[in-house]
Amino acid sequence: MPEFEIQLRDVMLFGRHGVLPQERLLGNQYRINVRLHIDASLFDEEADDLSATISYAEVYEILRQEMDVPAALLESVAVRFAKRVRQTWPGIRRGEIEIVKTVPPIPEMVGEAGVKYRF
Repeated sequence: MPEFEIQLRDVMLFGRHGVLPQERLLGNQYRINVRLHIDASLFDEEADDLSATISYAEVYEILRQEMDVPAALLESVAVRFAKRVRQTWPGIRRGEIEIVKTVPPIPEMVGEAGVKYRF
C-alpha cells in the first residue's frame, strides 16, 4: 500500500522537562524528529490540496505546545504529542517521535540523551 511519510527533522525547541528541580528551573534545548505515515492511495496530485495530507505547520504547532508543558519524563511529552496528532489526523497509520536533550544533566557525560516513541 503506498504511503507518505510526513517529517519534521532536527526541530530545536526549549523545554523545562526533567526529574531534577534545576531542569525545570533552567530548562534545556531539545532536538526533535517526527515521522507520520499516511495512506497515499487516495492522494490526487491533480487536486494538489493540503486537505489530502498533513500540514507540517500544524504538526509543528502541536509539538511546540506540548514542549511548553513541563514534564518529569520525556516519555510523557512523547505520548501526549502522539495522542494529539492521532486525534487531529485519525488516518495516521503509524508515527514516531524522537526527543533528544542536547545537554543532559549527567556529570562528566559528553553527548545527548533522549527517547524515541513509536505509535
